[in-house]
Amino acid sequence: MSRFNIGSGLFAMLLTLVSAHSNATSFDCAKASSFAEKSICTDSSLSRLDEQLNSEYVRALEGAPNKVQVRQDQRDWLRLRDNCKTGNCLAASMTERRNALARTKAVRPTTAPTDFANTGVDQSATAMLPNPVISATVPATVKPATLRSAADDHQELLILKIALSVMAMLLLVCIYLHHRGTLTIYQDYTDALWTSLTPILGIGAYFVASVWLEIPRNYSFYVGCVFTGLMSLQVLVQTYRSNGIWFFLLSLFAKVALLIFYFLMMALLLCGGARTKGEARRRRGWSVLTTTVFVLLSGWMCRNRQFSSIDDYIAGRT
Repeated sequence: MSRFNIGSGLFAMLLTLVSAHSNATSFDCAKASSFAEKSICTDSSLSRLDEQLNSEYVRALEGAPNKVQVRQDQRDWLRLRDNCKTGNCLAASMTERRNALARTKAVRPTTAPTDFANTGVDQSATAMLPNPVISATVPATVKPATLRSAADDHQELLILKIALSVMAMLLLVCIYLHHRGTLTIYQDYTDALWTSLTPILGIGAYFVASVWLEIPRNYSFYVGCVFTGLMSLQVLVQTYRSNGIWFFLLSLFAKVALLIFYFLMMALLLCGGARTKGEARRRRGWSVLTTTVFVLLSGWMCRNRQFSSIDDYIAGRT
Protein backbone atom coordinates (compact mmCIF):
# COMPACT_ATOMS: atom_id res chain seq x y z
CA MET A 1 0.00 0.00 0.00
CA SER A 2 2.81 2.38 0.87
CA ARG A 3 4.56 1.60 -2.42
CA PHE A 4 1.35 2.40 -4.24
CA ASN A 5 1.06 5.75 -2.43
CA ILE A 6 4.69 6.60 -3.15
CA GLY A 7 4.25 5.68 -6.83
CA SER A 8 1.07 7.75 -7.05
CA GLY A 9 2.83 10.72 -5.45
CA LEU A 10 5.77 10.51 -7.85
CA PHE A 11 3.41 10.21 -10.80
CA ALA A 12 1.47 13.29 -9.64
CA MET A 13 4.68 15.29 -9.21
CA LEU A 14 5.86 14.23 -12.67
CA LEU A 15 2.50 15.17 -14.19
CA THR A 16 2.66 18.58 -12.50
CA LEU A 17 6.16 19.26 -13.84
CA VAL A 18 5.19 18.21 -17.36
CA SER A 19 2.05 20.33 -17.34
CA ALA A 20 3.99 23.35 -16.04
CA HIS A 21 6.34 23.23 -19.02
CA SER A 22 3.82 22.33 -21.71
CA ASN A 23 2.32 25.79 -22.17
CA ALA A 24 -0.25 26.04 -24.91
CA THR A 25 0.70 28.67 -27.46
CA SER A 26 -0.65 29.83 -30.81
CA PHE A 27 2.65 28.93 -32.53
CA ASP A 28 5.32 26.24 -32.49
CA CYS A 29 7.71 26.95 -29.61
CA ALA A 30 10.38 24.88 -31.33
CA LYS A 31 10.60 27.65 -33.94
CA ALA A 32 10.51 30.56 -31.47
CA SER A 33 13.11 33.17 -32.41
CA SER A 34 12.12 36.57 -31.01
CA PHE A 35 12.15 37.67 -27.38
CA ALA A 36 8.35 37.78 -27.35
CA GLU A 37 7.95 34.20 -28.64
CA LYS A 38 10.57 32.78 -26.27
CA SER A 39 8.98 34.58 -23.31
CA ILE A 40 5.52 33.24 -24.17
CA CYS A 41 6.87 29.70 -24.41
CA THR A 42 8.64 29.86 -21.02
CA ASP A 43 6.18 31.94 -18.98
CA SER A 44 2.92 30.18 -18.08
CA SER A 45 0.98 33.43 -17.52
CA LEU A 46 2.05 34.79 -20.91
CA SER A 47 1.20 31.43 -22.46
CA ARG A 48 -2.35 31.57 -21.06
CA LEU A 49 -2.65 35.17 -22.25
CA ASP A 50 -1.47 34.11 -25.70
CA GLU A 51 -4.07 31.33 -25.75
CA GLN A 52 -6.84 33.77 -24.78
CA LEU A 53 -5.68 36.27 -27.38
CA ASN A 54 -5.63 33.62 -30.08
CA SER A 55 -9.19 32.54 -29.18
CA GLU A 56 -10.41 36.13 -29.42
CA TYR A 57 -8.62 36.49 -32.75
CA VAL A 58 -10.31 33.39 -34.16
CA ARG A 59 -13.74 34.60 -33.00
CA ALA A 60 -13.13 38.09 -34.40
CA LEU A 61 -11.99 36.60 -37.71
CA GLU A 62 -15.04 34.37 -37.99
CA GLY A 63 -17.46 37.26 -37.40
CA ALA A 64 -15.62 39.95 -39.35
CA PRO A 65 -17.13 41.22 -42.63
CA ASN A 66 -13.60 42.06 -43.84
CA LYS A 67 -11.35 39.14 -42.89
CA VAL A 68 -8.41 40.53 -44.88
CA GLN A 69 -8.34 43.65 -42.71
CA VAL A 70 -8.47 41.61 -39.50
CA ARG A 71 -5.51 39.49 -40.63
CA GLN A 72 -3.56 42.60 -41.63
CA ASP A 73 -4.27 44.22 -38.24
CA GLN A 74 -3.01 41.08 -36.51
CA ARG A 75 0.20 41.05 -38.59
CA ASP A 76 0.75 44.74 -37.79
CA TRP A 77 0.29 44.05 -34.10
CA LEU A 78 2.72 41.12 -34.17
CA ARG A 79 5.41 43.44 -35.50
CA LEU A 80 4.67 45.89 -32.69
CA ARG A 81 4.67 43.10 -30.12
CA ASP A 82 8.13 41.97 -31.19
CA ASN A 83 9.45 45.45 -30.29
CA CYS A 84 8.95 44.62 -26.60
CA LYS A 85 12.09 43.76 -24.65
CA THR A 86 10.55 43.23 -21.20
CA GLY A 87 7.89 40.91 -19.85
CA ASN A 88 5.80 43.82 -18.57
CA CYS A 89 5.72 45.44 -22.01
CA LEU A 90 4.76 42.13 -23.60
CA ALA A 91 1.96 41.46 -21.09
CA ALA A 92 0.54 44.96 -21.56
CA SER A 93 0.65 44.73 -25.35
CA MET A 94 -0.97 41.27 -25.42
CA THR A 95 -3.69 42.30 -22.97
CA GLU A 96 -4.50 45.41 -24.95
CA ARG A 97 -4.72 43.40 -28.17
CA ARG A 98 -6.90 40.72 -26.55
CA ASN A 99 -9.34 43.34 -25.30
CA ALA A 100 -9.34 45.13 -28.65
CA LEU A 101 -10.25 41.86 -30.40
CA ALA A 102 -12.99 41.24 -27.84
CA ARG A 103 -14.47 44.67 -28.54
CA THR A 104 -14.66 43.94 -32.27
CA LYS A 105 -17.53 41.55 -31.62
CA ALA A 106 -19.69 44.60 -30.92
CA VAL A 107 -17.77 47.38 -32.71
CA ARG A 108 -16.34 47.38 -36.22
CA PRO A 109 -13.75 48.01 -37.59
CA THR A 110 -10.92 46.68 -35.43
CA THR A 111 -8.90 49.23 -33.53
CA ALA A 112 -5.25 49.75 -34.31
CA PRO A 113 -2.78 48.02 -31.96
CA THR A 114 -0.73 50.10 -29.55
CA ASP A 115 3.06 49.93 -29.67
CA PHE A 116 3.93 49.83 -25.94
CA ALA A 117 7.66 49.59 -26.74
CA ASN A 118 7.77 52.96 -28.52
CA THR A 119 5.25 55.00 -26.51
CA GLY A 120 5.90 57.15 -23.48
CA VAL A 121 3.75 54.89 -21.25
CA ASP A 122 5.59 53.33 -18.34
CA GLN A 123 5.65 49.63 -19.22
CA SER A 124 5.92 48.32 -15.65
CA ALA A 125 3.17 50.62 -14.37
CA THR A 126 0.89 49.58 -17.24
CA ALA A 127 1.40 45.90 -16.61
CA MET A 128 0.45 46.29 -12.91
CA LEU A 129 -3.01 47.58 -13.76
CA PRO A 130 -5.83 45.02 -13.33
CA ASN A 131 -6.87 45.51 -16.94
CA PRO A 132 -4.15 47.44 -18.79
CA VAL A 133 -6.09 48.79 -21.75
CA ILE A 134 -5.17 51.86 -23.69
CA SER A 135 -8.49 53.33 -24.70
CA ALA A 136 -9.04 53.24 -28.45
CA THR A 137 -12.11 55.44 -28.36
CA VAL A 138 -11.90 59.01 -29.61
CA PRO A 139 -12.35 61.70 -26.95
CA ALA A 140 -15.57 63.67 -27.17
CA THR A 141 -13.61 66.91 -27.61
CA VAL A 142 -12.10 65.78 -30.92
CA LYS A 143 -13.98 67.18 -33.86
CA PRO A 144 -15.15 64.71 -36.52
CA ALA A 145 -13.33 66.75 -39.15
CA THR A 146 -9.97 65.71 -37.67
CA LEU A 147 -10.68 61.99 -38.08
CA ARG A 148 -9.21 60.19 -41.06
CA SER A 149 -11.26 57.50 -42.75
CA ALA A 150 -10.35 54.72 -45.14
CA ALA A 151 -12.01 56.70 -47.94
CA ASP A 152 -9.63 59.62 -47.33
CA ASP A 153 -6.60 57.33 -47.47
CA HIS A 154 -7.92 55.71 -50.64
CA GLN A 155 -8.47 59.11 -52.26
CA GLU A 156 -4.93 60.26 -51.43
CA LEU A 157 -3.50 57.00 -52.79
CA LEU A 158 -5.50 57.43 -55.98
CA ILE A 159 -4.19 60.99 -56.42
CA LEU A 160 -0.62 59.74 -55.89
CA LYS A 161 -1.08 57.00 -58.49
CA ILE A 162 -2.46 59.49 -61.02
CA ALA A 163 0.43 61.89 -60.39
CA LEU A 164 3.02 59.14 -60.84
CA SER A 165 1.30 57.95 -64.03
CA VAL A 166 1.35 61.48 -65.49
CA MET A 167 5.02 61.83 -64.54
CA ALA A 168 5.82 58.50 -66.21
CA MET A 169 4.08 59.48 -69.44
CA LEU A 170 5.75 62.88 -69.54
CA LEU A 171 9.12 61.22 -68.86
CA LEU A 172 8.57 58.91 -71.86
CA VAL A 173 7.86 62.00 -73.99
CA CYS A 174 11.15 63.56 -72.80
CA ILE A 175 13.05 60.35 -73.60
CA TYR A 176 11.50 60.33 -77.10
CA LEU A 177 12.52 63.95 -77.71
CA HIS A 178 16.02 63.17 -76.45
CA HIS A 179 16.23 60.23 -78.86
CA ARG A 180 15.25 62.51 -81.74
CA GLY A 181 17.88 65.05 -80.71
CA THR A 182 15.37 67.76 -79.83
CA LEU A 183 16.50 68.04 -76.23
CA THR A 184 19.40 66.70 -74.17
CA ILE A 185 18.72 65.02 -70.83
CA TYR A 186 22.36 64.24 -70.00
CA GLN A 187 25.25 65.81 -71.86
CA ASP A 188 27.69 63.01 -70.95
CA TYR A 189 28.47 60.45 -68.25
CA THR A 190 29.82 63.14 -65.93
CA ASP A 191 26.53 65.05 -66.16
CA ALA A 192 24.56 61.89 -65.34
CA LEU A 193 26.84 60.98 -62.44
CA TRP A 194 26.79 64.48 -60.96
CA THR A 195 22.98 64.66 -61.14
CA SER A 196 22.50 61.20 -59.59
CA LEU A 197 24.95 61.85 -56.76
CA THR A 198 23.45 65.23 -55.80
CA PRO A 199 20.74 63.94 -53.38
CA ILE A 200 22.93 61.07 -52.15
CA LEU A 201 25.85 63.32 -51.24
CA GLY A 202 23.48 65.84 -49.67
CA ILE A 203 22.11 63.17 -47.34
CA GLY A 204 25.65 61.94 -46.71
CA ALA A 205 26.76 65.46 -45.74
CA TYR A 206 23.97 65.61 -43.18
CA PHE A 207 24.99 62.31 -41.55
CA VAL A 208 28.70 63.21 -41.59
CA ALA A 209 27.96 66.49 -39.83
CA SER A 210 25.48 64.95 -37.40
CA VAL A 211 27.08 61.60 -36.53
CA TRP A 212 30.81 61.98 -37.17
CA LEU A 213 31.33 65.68 -36.41
CA GLU A 214 28.57 65.61 -33.74
CA ILE A 215 27.05 68.87 -34.92
CA PRO A 216 23.46 69.50 -33.68
CA ARG A 217 20.86 68.08 -36.02
CA ASN A 218 19.30 71.39 -37.00
CA TYR A 219 22.70 72.74 -38.10
CA SER A 220 23.51 69.43 -39.79
CA PHE A 221 20.28 69.78 -41.74
CA TYR A 222 21.42 73.20 -42.97
CA VAL A 223 24.78 71.71 -43.98
CA GLY A 224 23.02 69.03 -46.04
CA CYS A 225 20.72 71.61 -47.66
CA VAL A 226 23.62 73.92 -48.57
CA PHE A 227 25.64 71.04 -50.03
CA THR A 228 22.66 69.81 -52.05
CA GLY A 229 21.85 73.34 -53.19
CA LEU A 230 25.35 73.97 -54.52
CA MET A 231 25.39 70.73 -56.48
CA SER A 232 21.83 71.35 -57.75
CA LEU A 233 22.86 74.80 -58.97
CA GLN A 234 25.47 73.18 -61.23
CA VAL A 235 22.79 70.78 -62.55
CA LEU A 236 20.55 73.74 -63.41
CA VAL A 237 23.37 75.58 -65.19
CA GLN A 238 24.46 72.52 -67.16
CA THR A 239 20.87 71.67 -68.16
CA TYR A 240 20.34 75.21 -69.43
CA ARG A 241 23.63 75.16 -71.38
CA SER A 242 22.67 71.87 -73.05
CA ASN A 243 19.11 72.81 -74.02
CA GLY A 244 18.61 76.54 -74.07
CA ILE A 245 15.51 78.22 -72.77
CA TRP A 246 12.87 76.26 -74.70
CA PHE A 247 13.56 72.69 -73.57
CA PHE A 248 15.29 73.54 -70.30
CA LEU A 249 12.27 72.73 -68.10
CA LEU A 250 11.48 69.46 -69.90
CA SER A 251 15.07 68.24 -69.56
CA LEU A 252 15.18 69.25 -65.91
CA PHE A 253 11.88 67.45 -65.29
CA ALA A 254 13.27 64.26 -66.86
CA LYS A 255 16.29 64.32 -64.55
CA VAL A 256 14.18 64.87 -61.44
CA ALA A 257 11.57 62.28 -62.46
CA LEU A 258 14.23 59.61 -63.01
CA LEU A 259 15.63 60.20 -59.52
CA ILE A 260 12.14 60.18 -57.96
CA PHE A 261 11.20 56.85 -59.55
CA TYR A 262 14.54 55.29 -58.62
CA PHE A 263 14.51 56.37 -54.96
CA LEU A 264 10.84 55.46 -54.65
CA MET A 265 11.53 51.92 -55.89
CA MET A 266 14.52 51.56 -53.58
CA ALA A 267 12.49 52.79 -50.60
CA LEU A 268 9.73 50.26 -51.32
CA LEU A 269 12.23 47.42 -51.67
CA LEU A 270 14.56 48.17 -48.76
CA CYS A 271 12.13 49.69 -46.24
CA GLY A 272 9.22 47.31 -46.71
CA GLY A 273 10.11 45.16 -43.69
CA ALA A 274 10.78 41.61 -44.92
CA ARG A 275 9.47 38.95 -42.52
CA THR A 276 11.67 36.08 -43.72
CA LYS A 277 15.27 35.71 -44.86
CA GLY A 278 14.10 34.50 -48.27
CA GLU A 279 11.98 37.59 -48.78
CA ALA A 280 14.90 39.79 -47.68
CA ARG A 281 17.16 38.13 -50.28
CA ARG A 282 14.54 38.66 -52.98
CA ARG A 283 14.21 42.32 -52.05
CA ARG A 284 17.99 42.80 -52.21
CA GLY A 285 18.05 41.12 -55.60
CA TRP A 286 15.33 43.41 -56.93
CA SER A 287 17.15 46.44 -55.55
CA VAL A 288 20.33 45.42 -57.39
CA LEU A 289 18.30 44.94 -60.58
CA THR A 290 16.62 48.33 -60.14
CA THR A 291 19.98 50.05 -59.67
CA THR A 292 21.38 48.30 -62.73
CA VAL A 293 18.44 49.39 -64.90
CA PHE A 294 18.73 52.96 -63.58
CA VAL A 295 22.46 53.13 -64.38
CA LEU A 296 22.01 51.65 -67.87
CA LEU A 297 19.09 53.95 -68.67
CA SER A 298 21.02 57.00 -67.46
CA GLY A 299 24.02 56.00 -69.57
CA TRP A 300 21.82 55.46 -72.63
CA MET A 301 20.35 58.97 -72.24
CA CYS A 302 23.81 60.60 -72.39
CA ARG A 303 24.36 62.57 -75.58
CA ASN A 304 28.12 61.91 -75.53
CA ARG A 305 29.18 58.44 -74.36
CA GLN A 306 32.24 59.59 -72.46
CA PHE A 307 33.39 61.11 -69.18
CA SER A 308 34.51 64.73 -69.14
CA SER A 309 36.72 66.20 -66.46
CA ILE A 310 35.10 67.92 -63.53
CA ASP A 311 36.80 71.20 -64.47
CA ASP A 312 35.35 71.08 -68.01
CA TYR A 313 31.94 70.09 -66.67
CA ILE A 314 31.77 72.97 -64.19
CA ALA A 315 33.12 75.44 -66.75
CA GLY A 316 30.60 74.22 -69.35
CA ARG A 317 33.21 73.03 -71.86
CA THR A 318 31.62 69.56 -72.29
